[in-house]
Amino acid sequence: MKNIAVLIPSFTIEYSIDILNGIYDYFEGKDVRLLISHTRFPHSTVSSFDYQYWTSFEYLKAKDIDGYIIVSGLYVSSMSFSDFENIVSELAPRPVVSIGVELDMPHVYTVKSDCTETYDDVVKHLKLEHGCKRIAFCSANKTFSEEAIARYNAFTHALKKNHLPFYPDLVIEGYFTEFAAKDEFLLKYKSKDDIDFDSIVCANDLMASGCVMALKELGLKVPDDIKIVGFDDSIVSRISIPKLSTINQNIHEQGVRAADFLMDLLEKEDSKREKVKKVSLFPKFRQSCGCISCDNLESSYIDRTNIKVADDLNGSDDVIRYFANMQEKNNIMTLMDTLRCSNTLKQFFYNLRFLAEQCQMSQMYVNFFKDVIYLDPEDIFEIPEQLELSMICNLDNNTNSFKPGSSYNPKEQFFSSKSDQNNIPGAYIIHPIFSGANNYGLMYCKIQNKNFADHIVHLKIISNYIAQAYEYTNQITQTEKLQTSNDNLKIQSRTDELTTVLNRRGFIEQGQAALDLMQETDKAGVIFFADMDGLKVINDKYGHEMGDKAISLQAEILKKAFRSTDIVGRIGGDEFGVVAVGMNISRVDNIRLKINLLSEKISKTNDLPFTLSCSLGAVDLQKSSVLKRLLSEADKELYEEKRAKRNARLLESSK
Repeated sequence: MKNIAVLIPSFTIEYSIDILNGIYDYFEGKDVRLLISHTRFPHSTVSSFDYQYWTSFEYLKAKDIDGYIIVSGLYVSSMSFSDFENIVSELAPRPVVSIGVELDMPHVYTVKSDCTETYDDVVKHLKLEHGCKRIAFCSANKTFSEEAIARYNAFTHALKKNHLPFYPDLVIEGYFTEFAAKDEFLLKYKSKDDIDFDSIVCANDLMASGCVMALKELGLKVPDDIKIVGFDDSIVSRISIPKLSTINQNIHEQGVRAADFLMDLLEKEDSKREKVKKVSLFPKFRQSCGCISCDNLESSYIDRTNIKVADDLNGSDDVIRYFANMQEKNNIMTLMDTLRCSNTLKQFFYNLRFLAEQCQMSQMYVNFFKDVIYLDPEDIFEIPEQLELSMICNLDNNTNSFKPGSSYNPKEQFFSSKSDQNNIPGAYIIHPIFSGANNYGLMYCKIQNKNFADHIVHLKIISNYIAQAYEYTNQITQTEKLQTSNDNLKIQSRTDELTTVLNRRGFIEQGQAALDLMQETDKAGVIFFADMDGLKVINDKYGHEMGDKAISLQAEILKKAFRSTDIVGRIGGDEFGVVAVGMNISRVDNIRLKINLLSEKISKTNDLPFTLSCSLGAVDLQKSSVLKRLLSEADKELYEEKRAKRNARLLESSK
């Protein structure tokens, strides 16, 4: 059995879905495990954590992967060619079939479309059937896309072959987008009197749609005044008014051809094998060139031989698609309701069978790292050498398992031995388990249909809930370990031995939790930073034993000055912190007065040869949500009070 990986940046665009459908259809029923990965792009932050998807590329470098199909055209449209070459070079010497882009590497073979003959058909059709003589071109050359330049060259070649002149001033730059094409068109042509051509050939359907809008704004009609032909045969071409004449890229066939090419490479040795295979395209002449009447509501087109052909899309398909979308929305709602009950990993596992059935997946495998990996966008993901298979749900043989005790090296093999035991062929989608910047591991699922866009949405939702369940399970497990091992040890580890108030660790933990709650519920609160006055003098004059007693009594003063609900801790030395829950900042002066009165009383009660005193800084919760930063702000306020006290003493001594 062969393990074949498919790398594609996104499942959610029409081109990707058509390619994947072709690959899936070819391998269905064959002795192959197809691993399909939605990778996005390295270090991408188009969405905040897009870069996490690229981690799946590292798994697909496992030694038991036999070959690769890469939808290269989508990658090089968003990253440099040299960076893409470096990525593909990491897969050598295993064979790679690149769709859309040629790479000069011994292990890389190519399947690409050849639009030369089809553009000849289009230009010939416009000339002979519609009498067009001055044909404009809406290009995307400024995107520097290989496909854009190939279409431009094929168009100019077709003009020459059909004995029509090429007019450089009739080239409009549309950047492959609808609105850019419209804007550039209207920038070049201010009125319909400026239009000096009879037809436009566009390098894609979106730009053709933009040109239709621009012509309408200038008061011209398509196809009566100007004929238009697009490229792609996308959904846009079929819902546009008028429906666009276009070129079908035969994308499904490109997927089939790439799959067949790779299997041939894996099964046969042939040193003289061709490196590039080309897929022929074909035109569909609809309403925008005048071949089909704009009053005709049926879905059809005229082919290159002038025969009328029923189109792939019809009204009943629209209805089916509508109800399918409605059903998918219901599936997602059910999925999320089910997952909300999965607080722990064991609870998630109990729902795994239902989730697999709901998502139309016959196998689901969840794998975790030993430790969670934190990833920033610029980080290079280093795949760990140990991955633990945590959950199995296999509807094909009716088995389920939680923590089957299987750890394996993902660099050596993609599947663990436990998940590999039945050696079942089929198509799998892989998806990293991540939430935010934390990466927990990997899940892979065997799919039962070609609803690729739905599958990736389902897996993203499931991945988020797995991450939450992982964190919650880890939290309660750690808490249980601490409680069962030694509750007293926990208390001691967070209590200051000298003063019996919280030590720095305990104060920061409990204080931050209280701060979070106050800010979440919009409650008032004040953060205090307290520092004893004159401790050095006390130590020097009366000894460190008396100094320790002074620190202990200072803690007692603070506990009595504040409420039992407030959090008091010794931060270090003679410094203390207080989180006063619900207190208004206007009460700070009252607290200072209360501390001063208690200091005098406790100093007398304990027969101290000095009067205890401390300086106090205070801030409310508006400056930060981080306790340490608020303490730093309060420390600045405390410094001002100490300086004022020092100045007052200097003034008193000078009298």
